[in-house]
Amino acid sequence: MLKVIKQLFGLLTDKQLKQFYVLQVLVIIMAFTELLGIASIAPFMALVGDIGILETNDVFAQLYQMSGLNNTTDFLFYAGVVVLVMLTFSTVVSMFTIWKLSIFGARIGTEIADRLYSYYMQQSWQFHASGSSAQLTKQVSTEAARISNGIIQPLFHMNAKLVLSLFISISIVIYDPLIAILGLSVFSLAYFLLYRLVRKKLVSNGQKLSQVSTQRFRLMNEGFGGIKDVLLLNRSHDFIERFHDSGKAFARAQGTNIAISQVPRYFIELIAFGAMISLVLVLIKLHAGNLGEVLPILAVYALAAFKLLPALQQIYSSVSAIKGNVAAFEAVKKDLEHSIENQKNISKPQIPTAISLNKSITLNDIEFSYPNKDRAAVDGVNMSIPVNSVIGLVGSSGSGKSTLIDLLLGLLTPQQGSLYVDDIPITADNRRAWQDLLGFVPQSIFLSEGTIAENIAFGLPAKDISITQVNKALTLANLTELVEQLPDGINTKVGERGVQLSGGQRQRIGIARALYHEAEVLVFDEATSALDGITEKIVMDAIHEFSGKKTIIMIAHRLKTVEKCDLIYFMENGKIIDHGTYQDLVVRNMKFKEMAKHA
Repeated sequence: MLKVIKQLFGLLTDKQLKQFYVLQVLVIIMAFTELLGIASIAPFMALVGDIGILETNDVFAQLYQMSGLNNTTDFLFYAGVVVLVMLTFSTVVSMFTIWKLSIFGARIGTEIADRLYSYYMQQSWQFHASGSSAQLTKQVSTEAARISNGIIQPLFHMNAKLVLSLFISISIVIYDPLIAILGLSVFSLAYFLLYRLVRKKLVSNGQKLSQVSTQRFRLMNEGFGGIKDVLLLNRSHDFIERFHDSGKAFARAQGTNIAISQVPRYFIELIAFGAMISLVLVLIKLHAGNLGEVLPILAVYALAAFKLLPALQQIYSSVSAIKGNVAAFEAVKKDLEHSIENQKNISKPQIPTAISLNKSITLNDIEFSYPNKDRAAVDGVNMSIPVNSVIGLVGSSGSGKSTLIDLLLGLLTPQQGSLYVDDIPITADNRRAWQDLLGFVPQSIFLSEGTIAENIAFGLPAKDISITQVNKALTLANLTELVEQLPDGINTKVGERGVQLSGGQRQRIGIARALYHEAEVLVFDEATSALDGITEKIVMDAIHEFSGKKTIIMIAHRLKTVEKCDLIYFMENGKIIDHGTYQDLVVRNMKFKEMAKHA
């Protein structure tokens, strides 16, 4: 557990560490004020037990004289007020310290979630394509929350209680070494043995919570995301049953860990009551029933126990919580480490590199293989795309078309060969400038729950959206008439994933999105393959209106879609096996001719 705490602190920023050390000073002040409150009880209870010590005790006699009071009862009253003020001050300091620790712990937990989200959002397309969105969502929402609530918060509170326990323990040992050491040994040993008994269960339950959380996020993603198929195939019962079963496992693991951290309190309270009764009997026996001598000792130990036992319980509960949530930290530790390195690289000043397309786009001997795949997805591809031309890319499923487009878009980096724009190689330094020239329209357009304007200017805050650019993009995508018919125009909500729009309307919003930033190169990845013939013609007419004005690259299964292209590249097994106009390929390439028959 100490290793995990050390690793966690190693991931904190310098600013966070500085704030932590400042809070430790506050923790020490809190412990000191608590100790003063306890220490003030003994002399006050001695006065209550025997007011005559104002005459027999030199210290009390001097204080009584300095007070200027003539009545011993008044002195006792004001002494009680002073003790109450000291206890109140101690309580206020403790409340303030715990509040600051809680805020600081919550802030660190939130910053961990922010750091994970930032790291995942800056990863490559290959990272996301090979991973699971449910897993990433779980890491950011659930695991980060478990680190915050189950490790960081308990750690800070445990640290505060450790300091307090140490101060109180030292004080009562000085006051009466034998009784103090005996009592501390009994309580510490009890908690230690209890922890040894349950620590393995805490770890296994923590691991189960991480596993079940992933299952539940996956079921939610699949159930809500594929709700149409779920309803049609009558699979809702299966999803509900699996979600219910995972929920029972989650509740059992979480509930067991909570119970393990809380239940020992009652056992310790039993020991404490037994110890106090034994202490009363021993003190009465030792002091021959003299309550004036017994009360001060008893009051000190009673108040010390009142403060110490909850502190020991908090320490035990915190240790249990940390142990039970170690799995959450282990799940995100590598990503947090990588996020720090990633942040360092991003923070380095980058000189913006401008790029423009005036002549052509060239792919020179491009090769790319996916991890753990024997065959290259793209193998030695050479292509030349003249500016303002319309290019088609065709081939059977699995021929490498989409991978080649991802390489062209800069979403993947070729393992061999280079992409050139006007003889300038695209590298990490100018990739962003190249992508600023691109507009991409996939087969399935992702639409958020926002308005039409927010979907066209996707990712921008509402205050930064240019309505002029939105209307211009709508006009170019032939959507103006549709939008004018809507009650709220461009402020009309499209529903989650655009469920309130037809397939053709969604595709044209995708085109408008590509045009919002005045893209010079439009890339269509089978953008019309899911549309009916009439809708496809409408979308294709909208695309061909840009012929000669923008560079257009289209991937298509149906060769009818690319019939009007200036040049068509034919792919098979990751290679370009032929290229030419539609008419040329139909005549000389038998495979292309066979595909054309079924277009």
